Amino acid sequence: MKIYTTRFGEIEVNDNTVITFPSGILGFPDVKNYVLLDVDESSPLKWMQSTEEPSLAFVVTDPNLFKADYVINAHRSDLKDIEVEKAEDVVVLVLVTVPREPSRMTANLKGPVLINVKNNKAKQMIVDDVDYDIKYRLLSEDMIEQVV
Repeated sequence: MKIYTTRFGEIEVNDNTVITFPSGILGFPDVKNYVLLDVDESSPLKWMQSTEEPSLAFVVTDPNLFKADYVINAHRSDLKDIEVEKAEDVVVLVLVTVPREPSRMTANLKGPVLINVKNNKAKQMIVDDVDYDIKYRLLSEDMIEQVV
C-alpha cells in the first residue's frame, strides 16, 4: 500500500506491517493505523508514522536500551483489547521527544506503547509507577560530555 507523509513523501509499505490501535493513541483517538519506519539502520530510534494522517508521526524506541530495568506490570485485563495470549508476543516501545538540542531528548516511560506482534494490534498504556517519568532523559550528562 502507498501512504503519503509530510516527512518522507510517498512511501510503499507492506499491508502486513500496519499496526492498529483500536482505541487510538492519547490525544489522537481517531487515528488508528501506523507503520514503523527506521530512522536509519544503526539508530535505536524509529518513526511510528500514521497511515491516515500524513503529518502525524512519533519517534519511538525500545525503553530497555536506555533504562535496562524498565518493566511494566500489565495485567491480562490491560491486554485483552489487543488480544495478547503470551507476554513474549508483546513489544514495548516508548514515545520520544526530540527537542532542538537532541542531547536533551526524553522518553515517556509512563505511557508505553504495547504491540502484539501476532496480530499487530497495539495500545498505549498508562503506567502508575512513581519511578517512571514522563520526561526521562535518554542521555545522561556524563554521556553528553563524552561525546562533546
